[in-house]
Amino acid sequence: MRYTILFFATLTLMACTRGKQTMLPDSGGRPYEVVLIGDSDSILYKVLTEPATALPQPEPAFDVNIGTSMNATLRLARNIVVVEIDHKLKQIKVKYERNVYAEPQMIVHVSTPSMELLHYAMQSQDATNNIRNLLKRNEIKNAITLLEHKHNTKLEAEVQQMFGIDMRIPSDMRASKKGKDFIWISNDSPTAMANICIYTSENRDSVMKVNIKGETDDMYMTTTQGSIVTTDVSSDTDTLTIHRGLWEMHGDAMGGPFVQHIIKHIDKHTTIVAEAFVYAPGTKKRNVLLNTEAALYTIQPKQNNKWKTEKSAWQ
Repeated sequence: MRYTILFFATLTLMACTRGKQTMLPDSGGRPYEVVLIGDSDSILYKVLTEPATALPQPEPAFDVNIGTSMNATLRLARNIVVVEIDHKLKQIKVKYERNVYAEPQMIVHVSTPSMELLHYAMQSQDATNNIRNLLKRNEIKNAITLLEHKHNTKLEAEVQQMFGIDMRIPSDMRASKKGKDFIWISNDSPTAMANICIYTSENRDSVMKVNIKGETDDMYMTTTQGSIVTTDVSSDTDTLTIHRGLWEMHGDAMGGPFVQHIIKHIDKHTTIVAEAFVYAPGTKKRNVLLNTEAALYTIQPKQNNKWKTEKSAWQ
């Protein structure tokens, strides 16, 4: 299962891989924060600050800081996008590098014959999505790296016993509740509650009605009608369907965003549903949701190493 970087016809993408470097300083900035250099016509600024998908209040896909040149301070940023005009080129070229001046870090170089051509290329939804996805993949990769170093092994063992999958659970998620073929794991935060649910039915509303209730049985979680955005990815052995949307509590005023991964193993006819949802009234939710979603990408069905290799290849 692989997410491929597909660009508009005039674009070429190249990756520059460097060997492991030592003694690099820690990068600066928060997750999903980008320093943008050389974007004189604000073309990529508009691309990067388009609203993130399926959030209850508008938040940009990335928080963008504008720079004029790659100085000693900016080159330590977590994510850097550099726009360069090269009149010798006949088409737009995109090159990215990791951990050049700091770690973790991604630097994306967008070289274009003219700003006019770049503006034309960014009219394509595929091109804009892929610029954003390139940076998003890097952030998920960073989040997974942190999970590998610090995670909740006790709850991971329970998940493995219940569903036969290996998965990294964030270390701050210590509260849990079990049901029939269902587990709800939470950090139980009073300000930004991050949650993971794992179950086996594709009927989300029926599962949540039984397992996630409010103060009374007449209060239960439902999916906000018309909020779902779907992405499908397939491999030879598995399919992954991603639903992003909004949830609300029937009979109460609670609500927030969620992302659901439906994983089907074709040969064994098994389905695992893993979901991250957030309740954070009055605060921004993008980073909490996306950082929690990173745990969903660590799922590995037992004795199926090929599945994990293919699935993690897009990170």
